[in-house]
Amino acid sequence: MFSKSYGSWFARLLLFAGLVTGLLTPAIGTASASEPGPEAIIVNSHGEVVSYVETRNEAADAFERAALSSPSEGLKLEYVYRSHGTVPNPPNDLLYSQQWSFSKVGVAPSWTHTDGAGVVVAVLDSAVNFTGLDSFCSTVVWPYDAIAQTEGLADLNRTAALGHGTHVAGTIAQCTNNGEGVAGIAPGATLMPVRVLSDAGLGTTSDLARGIDWAVDHGADIINLSLGANCESTWPTCYDFAVDAAIGRASAAGVLLVASSGNSASPYVAYPSAHPDVVSVGATTSNDAVWEGSHQGTALDLVAPGVGIIQETTSFGMYDYRPATGTSMAAPHVSGAAALMLSVDPTLTADAVVSILRSTAVDLGSAGFDTATGWGRIAVGAAVAAALPPAVSQDPCGYGPCDTVSWVDSEGVWGVLDRLKLSSPISTFYFGNPGDLPFMGDWDGDGLATPGLYRQSDGFVYVRDSNTQGIADREFFFGNPGDVPLVGDFDGDGQDSVSIWRPSEARIYVINELGADGGGLGAADFSFLFGNPSDTPFVGDFDGDGIDTVGLYRQSTGFVYFRDSLTTGTADLSFYFGNPGDQILVGDWDGDGDDTVGVYRPSNGMLYVNLENTNGSADWEGYIASHLWVVTAGK
Repeated sequence: MFSKSYGSWFARLLLFAGLVTGLLTPAIGTASASEPGPEAIIVNSHGEVVSYVETRNEAADAFERAALSSPSEGLKLEYVYRSHGTVPNPPNDLLYSQQWSFSKVGVAPSWTHTDGAGVVVAVLDSAVNFTGLDSFCSTVVWPYDAIAQTEGLADLNRTAALGHGTHVAGTIAQCTNNGEGVAGIAPGATLMPVRVLSDAGLGTTSDLARGIDWAVDHGADIINLSLGANCESTWPTCYDFAVDAAIGRASAAGVLLVASSGNSASPYVAYPSAHPDVVSVGATTSNDAVWEGSHQGTALDLVAPGVGIIQETTSFGMYDYRPATGTSMAAPHVSGAAALMLSVDPTLTADAVVSILRSTAVDLGSAGFDTATGWGRIAVGAAVAAALPPAVSQDPCGYGPCDTVSWVDSEGVWGVLDRLKLSSPISTFYFGNPGDLPFMGDWDGDGLATPGLYRQSDGFVYVRDSNTQGIADREFFFGNPGDVPLVGDFDGDGQDSVSIWRPSEARIYVINELGADGGGLGAADFSFLFGNPSDTPFVGDFDGDGIDTVGLYRQSTGFVYFRDSLTTGTADLSFYFGNPGDQILVGDWDGDGDDTVGVYRPSNGMLYVNLENTNGSADWEGYIASHLWVVTAGK
């Protein structure tokens, strides 16, 4: 973006069970949208509870009154944190095919790249049990009980009354492909179980801050916090000083923190999820609807599946595969995705992981960010693909001069890449205005493609002869409203010109010279019919004869059509490639003299290249960035 033992505290709290039954007995059934009970407690220097505070808004005043009346007691204000999910009953006998959330967010394709190995995920929760039938195949490091302040699995590895932590850890790293039960998103990730919640699902300020510090000090890459305290306002009005400080230390250390947004249907994200250095995760259903209890607000980052999420867990001495509902179940989907991303590229910063998760998310609700779904529902497969370093897909250029890729973002910034080496542009510059239709061409015959653009507001084409910031070297009036520019060398003279695709007629007007500076294009040299008005045209030298011809991409079917001559007729070649919504681009990617197609997918920022102009999957793929305005190609 993003010291006291409480073993005795909980023992004393149990004496007050008659007052706080709703807190101490975890609900067995669908998670409720209400979470009754105190939001804070006041304890004395012996760890004894001296007062319960019903709401956070009352906490400061209540503490001040208590401190004034008992100045010698060494009183301390502790906020109460609760798990954000419940485990219903009765249990079901479940298989991987019933883990609907995995297919919804596209986990399986990521497993071809990694299982999350090499990444340490700290699960700050109730006790995690490692003795189940399915359990965990991954390494466990530095287990810690932040409540009792004891190290090791002796206290954690038990059949706890509350299986919340075991369930959450299972979504992240349940043993997978072992012939038992269910799967985890990143089964190869290393788990660090840190107990900060009691068997009643409760923890305090000190427990949580201590747990965060432990995880940071012992090498966690990711901290999952499926817990929170309700807020009646936004951060920093709603905050916890000690936990804020621990979050700050974690963020400074480069640790990614992920937290559940809350289960009370509040318009304010719970704390610590509301903290700007924490990724806040709400819950969605199998239909991508926002779960009714999921907290919303300006601090929400993402949503993820959180209804009927099945994992192995424990409840009152029994193991089973149980569905659970709540934002607690959504958060580990994001932590698991982040573990896969860091596994394929350990150099990613926490900010980079968050940026990719946001940019690859499936946009729900209002376009862009909204307070109900944040930046959208996570797409694990797309996020991992976007995180793959460029070296995973090698530049296919090997025979001669190859075309390169250029992009333009929504602010009018151009980036020119080194062929298909997508890690960083070799030059960036401003040219034109947001909304201009950009393209590349060799306008002066020097063998270098440079920018051009069509400004629909004034009907002019503007071109530059260098890949640098500046005004146009030439400008001329272009066609009719609704016309689309086509750039290519249509006569084989080594210099590109701007021709016209007129969708209303499905006709191409070929013009072999650039328009006069300040004037118009002039009359077309010739024209011909090809395709349908709704097709997307493109230009390329598909047979290697040195003359560009025209192709069409039919979005409704995903088919590509092109001809080897500039004449009316049916396609000389057609094949299926890409998905609806893809942007088509053409280039000689491997230097063999023939142009082939590629597509840019704005939803996940990926470029897919076909080296043979045939049906099938991409021969090369790489990540540029998501939601670019236009991606184009040229020498």
